[in-house]
Amino acid sequence: MAIYRGKSVLVFGRSRRIGAAIVRLLAAERAAVTFTYAGSHQAAEELASETGSTAVVTDSAEVIARIRQSGALDIPVVNAGFALFGDALDLDPDDVDRLFRVNIHAPYHASVEAARHMPQGGRIIIIGSVNETGCRLLAWLRMR
Repeated sequence: MAIYRGKSVLVFGRSRRIGAAIVRLLAAERAAVTFTYAGSHQAAEELASETGSTAVVTDSAEVIARIRQSGALDIPVVNAGFALFGDALDLDPDDVDRLFRVNIHAPYHASVEAARHMPQGGRIIIIGSVNETGCRLLAWLRMR
């Protein structure tokens, strides 16, 4: 039974790895899948062709606009995120600001905007696959 059949799904985040697996799963379940990407156009087009989904280039600043354009959205999947590595005292403040915009602010604002347009029974999925690294950074800062 295809529980996602006919559902409108917008997957934010890469056209590779976890994001690609999500797109493949939902497309196989016959959902109407659109996904965003900021990196490889070729990888995104290959995934779209393979799954019958739609690829849209975007960055975190365009997340809310993309949700508004989607109309009624059954399932937004917020999968975008990245980690910073290295000594916390040496990290570029602009990189840290971008990390918070992409990993914290964008998922929050995307979820709020999606909820405004979501039909009864909709679901918001937020995935954070880089959290373990962030926890190690915080633990390291506390030990200093």
